[in-house]
Amino acid sequence: MPDDSTRIHGRRTSLIDDAAVFAQAIAMPNLEAAWSRVFGNGGAAGGDNVTLTRFQATAPIRLARLHQALTSGEYTPGAIRHVDIPKKDGGTRTLSIPSVVDRVTQTALTAVLTPLIDVELEDASFAYRIGRSVQAAVERIRSLHAAGYAALVDADIEHFFDNVPHDRLLARLAETMTDGPVTRLINLWLEHGASGGRGIPQGSPISPLLANLYLDRLDEAFAGRGARIVRFADDFVILTQDRSGAEAAWTKVEKLLAEQGLTLNRDKSRITSFDQGFHFLGHLFVHSLVMAGQGEDEIDEATRLMRHVAEEDRRTEAKAEEAAENDTLQRRHGLDPGQRILYVVSPDRRLTLRNQAFSVQAGSGGPGAPTEWHEILALPPNAVDRIELGPKVSADMTALRHALATDTPIAFVNGHGETAGWLAPHYGARAARHLAQAGATLNPDSRLVLARKFVEGRVRNHRALLRRLNRDRQEPLVLKTLATLNMLVRDIGSPKTLAELLGHEGRAAALFWPAFGRLLEGGFNFRLRQRDNPPDGVNILLNITANLLTRDITVAIERAGLHPGFGMLHAAADRADAAVYDLMEEFRAPMAESVVAQALNTKALTDADFETLPQGGPHLKSSSYAKILRVYERSADRVVSSRRDGRRRTWRGIMVDQALLLAAHVENRGVYEPYVLDY
Repeated sequence: MPDDSTRIHGRRTSLIDDAAVFAQAIAMPNLEAAWSRVFGNGGAAGGDNVTLTRFQATAPIRLARLHQALTSGEYTPGAIRHVDIPKKDGGTRTLSIPSVVDRVTQTALTAVLTPLIDVELEDASFAYRIGRSVQAAVERIRSLHAAGYAALVDADIEHFFDNVPHDRLLARLAETMTDGPVTRLINLWLEHGASGGRGIPQGSPISPLLANLYLDRLDEAFAGRGARIVRFADDFVILTQDRSGAEAAWTKVEKLLAEQGLTLNRDKSRITSFDQGFHFLGHLFVHSLVMAGQGEDEIDEATRLMRHVAEEDRRTEAKAEEAAENDTLQRRHGLDPGQRILYVVSPDRRLTLRNQAFSVQAGSGGPGAPTEWHEILALPPNAVDRIELGPKVSADMTALRHALATDTPIAFVNGHGETAGWLAPHYGARAARHLAQAGATLNPDSRLVLARKFVEGRVRNHRALLRRLNRDRQEPLVLKTLATLNMLVRDIGSPKTLAELLGHEGRAAALFWPAFGRLLEGGFNFRLRQRDNPPDGVNILLNITANLLTRDITVAIERAGLHPGFGMLHAAADRADAAVYDLMEEFRAPMAESVVAQALNTKALTDADFETLPQGGPHLKSSSYAKILRVYERSADRVVSSRRDGRRRTWRGIMVDQALLLAAHVENRGVYEPYVLDY
């Protein structure tokens, strides 16, 4: 174990050579040593049901195949077995058991990495390290108490192993080693073992090392004078001279954990002292005494758990009541900016006016007979936010004039779902806001900052969508795509020019589309996104949902008083609403691609909904257009939490919120952040 003079505190000046570590780790002698260690540790089979005994029967052949797969880049993790283990304090902890071959690979890599990373870890860290133990941690606490440390924060991180954000862990790893095959492997294991973008799988041989590395910055924050930390994995105490010091340490550790995407469990954390006594690592500390194996009184523990459950119930009920109250207030006062769309798209419909209400009428009558119209729906203008008229729908001039008079926009839509034109009211454009927006567009630095945010939103949300669709399928191609997208997300700040950023986005899109196509059901073969002359049903549906989204974002941009033509990521051009295309980026996954996946995977649309045109090429049947509209509207009606004020709104309301955040950014009243999904 290195002495303190060789330890590295803070950032490394020289990073570990990723490629060199990989070469050493996958060498046959190292793989054989790793297999011996895995076999000696015992353990169950992973998700592939290959036991240690079965692996042992052909171990030389299996290890040779593993070496070849790692060398060629064809290695893919096997299925993981998940087992719920009862905890002493009640509840369960999920143990994720990799396959034997994956445990061998991780053990081989961990053996090489551990001494290289250990020099970064602080003296306050005692778990999973050679020459350290529970008893050593206990002795450290005893010595600090003897030195005058009388108060402490007895801390607990809320579900630490389940909540470590992959993006931040990979960023921390990038401060330790160069990019290369080892980083890609770790990335792949994280994505495979915890597909929601969070979590270090408990049961994987490399997880303890990653956990220590991730919490090293926390250890460093309390390595100097004043408060001192003693940490064993995710359990730790912070010792101070007095209670005021402990209160300051509490505030500091909450802030540090929040910066790392973690939370202090307030129910299990407390400020206490040696006089009051506390339990840590199976030991009871009281005054100057340390007693091993002294658990908490069973009655006190049962009472605490009951109180905890009761408190959680109270919080849940309070949140439900608050959400219901907010929803009522929003509806009563019109605070929900979500758009209510009146679709008039069937050929046998017309839009007219009756008693200041928009009237939708259906036509009937036999061949050669005059059409007879009867009303099927009437809505006052305050119940309609936008009207969409199909290509064969008629509209009375009185209805069009009334739309202008009541500030109700009308979108004219062609047979492909594209916007043919707008009858748009005057939204009270703000000259000062337009000038601020133009100023941001003309400033290369300001423009690049916002363009990065739009690209980040798109890539993160595409990644989230793939994770959701792949949750139960675990497609190897998708897992590898996600691992690469993780690196692109991590490096989103690297491009220094708009051209480089567009290249970054292009690489992400090239990865996304084949993976997305792999996750579509119903026999649809899709690999490439083609907007012009779509060659297949998936591209047709993607065009339709993209056009629906374009119209929703257009309304959001105009409601926020922004100019639709002044873009950051997309260049301003005649007849091209660059700002609309910018804001669309983060909404494509939840409101375009996700809608298509829902429609096909639930068989709301099938191959029978398409026809071949006389001139060739597929076309969505007119009668099927309403089907994709219904799926889109169901998605648009979903209620999610706003990033602007925390209130729950429909997706269209969120679009307006994000447009308002963009307006605040260009006017230097805030900082724009994309709406990122958390599947």
